[in-house]
Amino acid sequence: MTFARFALAAFTALAATTCELAPPTSPEHAPASIARAARTRTASDSSAPSSAPPSQGARTLKTHADTAPYLCQPGAYACIAGGPLLASSQAEAHWLIAHGYPSPAEHARLSKLDLAQLQAESQAGNQAATVFYGSKTALSGRFQSGVAILRKAAATGTIYAYYGLSEAYLGDTPQTNPVESAAFLRLAYLLGDRKASAAIAQRGLSGIESVVADERAAVLYQTFAKSRRPSPRPFE
Repeated sequence: MTFARFALAAFTALAATTCELAPPTSPEHAPASIARAARTRTASDSSAPSSAPPSQGARTLKTHADTAPYLCQPGAYACIAGGPLLASSQAEAHWLIAHGYPSPAEHARLSKLDLAQLQAESQAGNQAATVFYGSKTALSGRFQSGVAILRKAAATGTIYAYYGLSEAYLGDTPQTNPVESAAFLRLAYLLGDRKASAAIAQRGLSGIESVVADERAAVLYQTFAKSRRPSPRPFE
């Protein structure tokens, strides 16, 4: 009996040692049910939807119908000497839309609206209406309020807002300042609108006034526009 108990104890110890030293079961040697479960989890993980946001390229671009009001007739003299609201290509029309410029027809329509109507269209997201609303507010006796509206529009990338600021400083108000008016047009030029130079020429400034306006525009570029990187108007 003593020998039997001793043999049984030795066998038990040997079995325990063997279990401790045994290597873990590799995936290929795992039971079939476990392998199937692992494969199921892997497939499920790979098919899970990605949480990454859609790229900017997925955003819908303006169609030809949207840009058509901005386009001048191909080959016409208007394409060369046209004002800042005309585009000679689809790329230029897209640029105008992106920076808040109205088409010539839209400009004519907005110019006939009163303050309440312009405010409503501005609140609906019409960038050009916001510029008209700001400049008209400034010229109707609330100069600082109008300028604040235009400053906010300019801060969002609406280059056309600088035309509105130019109009505000050119109007018949105590704040009228032709040099400041030209400086805001020059700022639009510095930010990428090459056609703003024609509007500056129409101001009829003297040589000294033009120099002062350019210097003022350089200051405004740093203080007002916060040295924003230019967005060149396409030239084709």
